[in-house]
Amino acid sequence: MIKKSIHDGIEILPLLVFMALTKFLPLNTKATIGGWLISWILRTNYKLKKRVIDNLDLTMPNISEYQKKQFICQFGKFIGMTFTELIFNSEFQRNQSKFQYSLIDLEPLMRAKKNGRPIIIVSAHLGPWEAVRAVLKMHNLVTGAIYKKNKNQFYEFLHLKAIKVGGEPIFSTGLSGTRDMINHLKKGGIVAVMLDQAANDGEFFDFLGSPAKTTTSIAKIALKLNALVVPSYAIRSDGSKHINIYFEKPISNTTYQDMTSRLTKSIEARVVQNPEQWYWLHKRWKY
Repeated sequence: MIKKSIHDGIEILPLLVFMALTKFLPLNTKATIGGWLISWILRTNYKLKKRVIDNLDLTMPNISEYQKKQFICQFGKFIGMTFTELIFNSEFQRNQSKFQYSLIDLEPLMRAKKNGRPIIIVSAHLGPWEAVRAVLKMHNLVTGAIYKKNKNQFYEFLHLKAIKVGGEPIFSTGLSGTRDMINHLKKGGIVAVMLDQAANDGEFFDFLGSPAKTTTSIAKIALKLNALVVPSYAIRSDGSKHINIYFEKPISNTTYQDMTSRLTKSIEARVVQNPEQWYWLHKRWKY
């Protein structure tokens, strides 16, 4: 126990130093510094770089070594900015002038909430994803979220605190968390979920040209509760000065296979359009 605490403390120390040194800087400056640091770490850490390259080799086998290097540099910048914004999520949520979106796209969500219908927002680790929840919160569409507990006890505290800023309740992965999420939805609640990670209990759906095991539980829950399912994404644009938030048309409640397939294709289309903004460190095709 003591050994693990020491290990966790050493592991998180650089982050705590970064947070302390940048505490009083504007969020944009923090994010720029964070982007540079993560980009440098990614380019110099063999294990992390290899994970990205392995995924690129699987999905983009024809790109050159030079293109891979450029891609990793840009990807590191984007993911560093997103990570920094998450850590300072209170400031990020207030940065409303950066968020660009259409009010018309929110109308199906507004109607569903008015009618007490459960709502499931499906997104991905793409761009500054917390911006989706920030915009919804601005319009009194507060979303709960699902999160996976971090192994580092000290980062776990920071991570959970940051996610709670975007809206509550927060549900941990697993049976207990799923039960709580379903109860929340039954009461007309709203939940935001990520559908772009490998799921050992899922089914295979094509993603970026290769079969990827994907959870089907979200579609099954939506069918059981007649929930409104809306894909939504946040994408950086204009030299990272603005964030475009997209709320796509609701997915029809058909079969869980069809719904999961269409949600996966929705995510895929956004990743193809903005590949450097997706989180390539995931072991998406590990099964």
